[in-house]
Amino acid sequence: MTQKIKILHLEDVPTDAELVARELKKGGIDSEILVVADKKKFVEALTNFSPNVILSDHSLGAFDSHEALRLVRQADVNVPFILVTASMTDEFAAKVMKEGACDYIIKDRLRRLPSAVINSIEKQQLRNEQQAIHEKLVFHIENTPLGFIEFDKKLNLKSISKKAKELFGWNLKDRVNDALNVYSLVYEDDWDWLNDALRQLTTGESKRNILRLRNHTADGQVVWCEWFISVMKNEDDITFMTLVQDITENKKIEEKLEENDLSLKEAQAIARIGNWEIDLLNKSEIWSDELYEILGVEKTVSPSEELFLSLIHPDDLKNCQEMFGRTENNSIDYRLLLNGGVIKYVFNKWRFEFNKNHKPIRLYGILQDITERKSAEIERIKLVNDLMGQNTELEQFAYIISHNLRAPLANILGASAALDDPDLTESDKETLGKGINTSVKKLDEVVKDLNHILQVRGEMNGSKENVNFSDLVDDIKASIAILVFTNDVEIKFDFSEINEFLTVKPYLYSIFYNLISNSVKYRRQEIHCVIEIKSRIVDNNIELIFTDNGMGIDLKKKGEQVFGLYKRFHPDIEGKGMGLFMVKTQVETLGGKISIRSNVDIGTEFTIQFAI
Repeated sequence: MTQKIKILHLEDVPTDAELVARELKKGGIDSEILVVADKKKFVEALTNFSPNVILSDHSLGAFDSHEALRLVRQADVNVPFILVTASMTDEFAAKVMKEGACDYIIKDRLRRLPSAVINSIEKQQLRNEQQAIHEKLVFHIENTPLGFIEFDKKLNLKSISKKAKELFGWNLKDRVNDALNVYSLVYEDDWDWLNDALRQLTTGESKRNILRLRNHTADGQVVWCEWFISVMKNEDDITFMTLVQDITENKKIEEKLEENDLSLKEAQAIARIGNWEIDLLNKSEIWSDELYEILGVEKTVSPSEELFLSLIHPDDLKNCQEMFGRTENNSIDYRLLLNGGVIKYVFNKWRFEFNKNHKPIRLYGILQDITERKSAEIERIKLVNDLMGQNTELEQFAYIISHNLRAPLANILGASAALDDPDLTESDKETLGKGINTSVKKLDEVVKDLNHILQVRGEMNGSKENVNFSDLVDDIKASIAILVFTNDVEIKFDFSEINEFLTVKPYLYSIFYNLISNSVKYRRQEIHCVIEIKSRIVDNNIELIFTDNGMGIDLKKKGEQVFGLYKRFHPDIEGKGMGLFMVKTQVETLGGKISIRSNVDIGTEFTIQFAI
């Protein structure tokens, strides 16, 4: 290779790094090597250094090659990763290769390193080129409005594009004994048309055919499709290439138009699509009946641009006006805010008609009510976020099982085994007995914590009621009055914007209590402790803001751990690391979200949001 190779070397032994550099130079590799020895510098180098290849020792104190590989994937850096380590078992090598390493070199056999570097880079370049070609092909196939189907000379399906799967519902995995073929897709009464078209293609009578056929979907429906079929021949095989588009709606509309205008109106009502026209010369507008229905406007009202714009949600109006102001065909999704506070999501698409001087003279388009689809998308996103949150909790529980339970169990087992030693003195036995007792108590504490968490997550005990925020804070102040007095604490609140919320009172009490008591516990001793709580309404949500002037948390270092189980940030102050975890758990159980802003020696602000 003639180009200089940029090598990022993760190594904390300078002499080993020098040996690697010497071997690369001896192998004729013109390289620029950046040696880093810790996680922080490694992460910075992934972005700033832009290496062509990464060399890594396995063990660097608290940081190892497994973590390095994870960081490479996380940073989306697609370069070869070669392990250069002192020793390697077959099992370990297989594991590292599975995680993403492309090769490994033993440090006392560095002679192979130069060729390994060159080979890995060349293979990566080839993979990148192949991937680019593949992605380009897939992009064109998957983004065409037509479905793509390929079947062999026996008429069995070989491949089917995403659009075709959406259209028919069939998948190649549905094939049983090669039963999924072209006849599985086509309505039986249309087989003669299909057979004649395939015969013409096979004999060379025609190079391509266009057919309108009825088709079966996987769920038993029949849809009309337009088929564009061509054939590719070689000495041993014949492959039929087919592009398919769904013309069911067009077919229905044609049939409806043949009947009468009433049928068209019914079709629009079923599809929740209204149409509109604007005569730009006469400044007149026409709205269909279904458009009036979507907009919630009486049909006696004259259509106008002013009326239409007044129905657009204020938060979307500026963007819509910008799009409408362009003299070009376009489309946009946005929200309507109708009478009674009803919100609808709509899809608007329009086209211009121009005169011979390219001056727009007519504008026409459609407006579709897509509220149901958008609501489903929002629900799906919520479900995905919930699943991600549950996965994080499972990881935390796995951590408890593997660490907090394993440690006391190991102590109990070890001490129990030691008690069998006949040479133990009575003093040794007493010490071991105390150790076992301590470990059993620790084990019991962990099990109780787990039970508490599962109980909160598993059910919501208690019915909902209107909870008064002011009364809730007063109750808490009364319960911790001595603590407030002896520690010079001032608790202020402002619930003038909203002071009640329909919820499960014990949960909300626990949330308030934990946040207030945390502010007292982690106050700064040298200043007067002030805790402020207020409420407000933002976008149909209640927001509760808890602010203090306490010790604060370094979120740059500990931000990801704030709501974690058994995470503590001030070890000199007694605690278990359960409070904020339980607050987040209870907030989410009530359907809310919690966020934090904090600065060391300045204070902390928690914001809780509940939908009204």
